[in-house]
Amino acid sequence: MTRTFSTLSFGLVSLTSSLALAAPTESAANTAATGGSLASESAEPTSDAGPPLLFGHDIDIGGYGGLDALYTRMFGRDGVAAGVQGAILIDHRLALGVAGYGFSNPLSGPNSADGSAQHFDTGYGGVTVRYSFFLDSLPFYPSLGVLVGGGAIDLTESDDSDFDNHHSDGDVFAVVQPDITLHANLTRWMRVGLTAGYRFTSGVNKLGFDESDLNGVVAGAQIQFGSF
Repeated sequence: MTRTFSTLSFGLVSLTSSLALAAPTESAANTAATGGSLASESAEPTSDAGPPLLFGHDIDIGGYGGLDALYTRMFGRDGVAAGVQGAILIDHRLALGVAGYGFSNPLSGPNSADGSAQHFDTGYGGVTVRYSFFLDSLPFYPSLGVLVGGGAIDLTESDDSDFDNHHSDGDVFAVVQPDITLHANLTRWMRVGLTAGYRFTSGVNKLGFDESDLNGVVAGAQIQFGSF
């Protein structure tokens, strides 16, 4: 009897111990399952961001227009290439636009058949690409740019009161003008810059001129207004 009771007591103790050990295991399993389910749910995207884009999703679009005044030489004469430009600004750095310039000190040409004085008007323009490099949030920063386009030399009458007789046959040429510019942001909508570059031309073969009469350094200042 005593032996039977001892056996039963030992069995109950063993069963109790087994249940105590099994309970935490089931609890841990449930916790792990619940945690995995929550992790799986949290891993699911909350919204559809759409397809990937070339320039990303958060791109700032701005733009500007401005005036340039550049010292240069044409036909062996010092003068100013006065110009205008405008561009779309992508993410504050990449500018895609257009620009045009006219030379302020034209060379005198031969008189016309009726004896009227004439001179050689010269201008050029094209598309522009520019990229800015910001320096630790400073208001001063450089940019590299290039103008690619064309221009023309026209022999025109100095007395431009009669527009119909103003222009004669001229010479057209290709132009590439790379430059480097140091910008300074004065406000969120205005900036100024100092720029320097070189004008390369090709195809100048009329009116007694060649590329050496138009190629040359450009250096000056600019002011621009817009959203930078």
